[in-house]
Amino acid sequence: MNRIWRWDQGRLNYFRFDNLQLIAQAILGLDGTIINSANIDPLRYILEAQTGLPFSPQNYKVWRNYKRVFECSMLATSIDNHLFVSDIAKKIAENTDFEADDYLSFFATHFRYPFPAFSDYNADEPLVYPFCALLKYLIAHFEQLDNTFITLEDVFSKIIGNNCTGFEDLYFYKTLKPTNRKPVGEEQRQVREMLIFISQLSILKWHTSKLFLDVSAADLLQYNNFENLTTPVFTQSTAVKVNDFIAITTVEDIKIKPFDIQSRELASDDLFTEGKRVRVSHIKIERSSLLRKLFFQYRPTTICDMCEKDMQKVYSWTDNLLEIHHVLPLSSCLTITSAGTSLEDIVPLCPNCHRSVHSYYKIWLNQNLTNDFRSKVEAFGVYGEAKNKIAI
Repeated sequence: MNRIWRWDQGRLNYFRFDNLQLIAQAILGLDGTIINSANIDPLRYILEAQTGLPFSPQNYKVWRNYKRVFECSMLATSIDNHLFVSDIAKKIAENTDFEADDYLSFFATHFRYPFPAFSDYNADEPLVYPFCALLKYLIAHFEQLDNTFITLEDVFSKIIGNNCTGFEDLYFYKTLKPTNRKPVGEEQRQVREMLIFISQLSILKWHTSKLFLDVSAADLLQYNNFENLTTPVFTQSTAVKVNDFIAITTVEDIKIKPFDIQSRELASDDLFTEGKRVRVSHIKIERSSLLRKLFFQYRPTTICDMCEKDMQKVYSWTDNLLEIHHVLPLSSCLTITSAGTSLEDIVPLCPNCHRSVHSYYKIWLNQNLTNDFRSKVEAFGVYGEAKNKIAI
């Protein structure tokens, strides 16, 4: 019998890493709070005030409606009607250098079925690490940058249908045959949202209903086929769900294995990065050749967003010299929506303007004694300042 893959559904916005950071920071001071009280909702005011997210409907207590968000994201659970804030939530909330790749690397190797967020939890069932299985499948089928992907149909037919656990070796995933396994009930939507959630990893993109592996052969060699992302971290299931949750979400330094894809950085990037992790992450996004390809399919243009010159007219012998620039705060990963990886926060820049806006950021950040922009609004504002100061 194939295991049913579970997830929360219809709440993708709450699973965006920037929002998970805000939620973690909001609940940090609520650790141990009584969740269900007769007269008040102890979570609503602080969560809505500090995250800007709606926790609807107003007539239901937050925990009743958003329990799966807290638990599936590994941020919190309840113990005897008291909020328990996890180790991983504390790591996200307290450490500004702890970024999306750190969290999702931890998540991919720790999330497994049975998982205590779900009502059909059964500690006696065999362990299945779905994200390890997905990543192993993609790596096993690696061909070239823009041709390595898995569809939702393949997930059911090949991975779930063959009872993959995530413990198998890459050769096993290379030889998988299709089965007749189809989604059951809400499973299709839930698995789809799982794929969009994990696509926030910098080496993944969800586009046109496909999960793409966004790496090069050099990246796979450098990170030994990303063993750190595909090797399950074993935790034995227990009959007491809360004990299982605590075991899964406990953070030890040895379990956090971040990675930086050096092949995406150029010597000229030193002007902007200066070794700061948040800035390196920003560069990592902008040097993705797959993302560049997807962006220009979505928005075919040869005009720089800053100087407004048509690069094809300036350099008539070229195809398209434009690069992509990620406007959001430097530590932000790509935004996800119900459609998948969002391209709305990407702008096309010529190489000169791209280099110059990074230089402007460096000056602005130093003047304001900060390493990053505090919000999307501030990031777009600073980008607009740079754009308006160009002498054309």
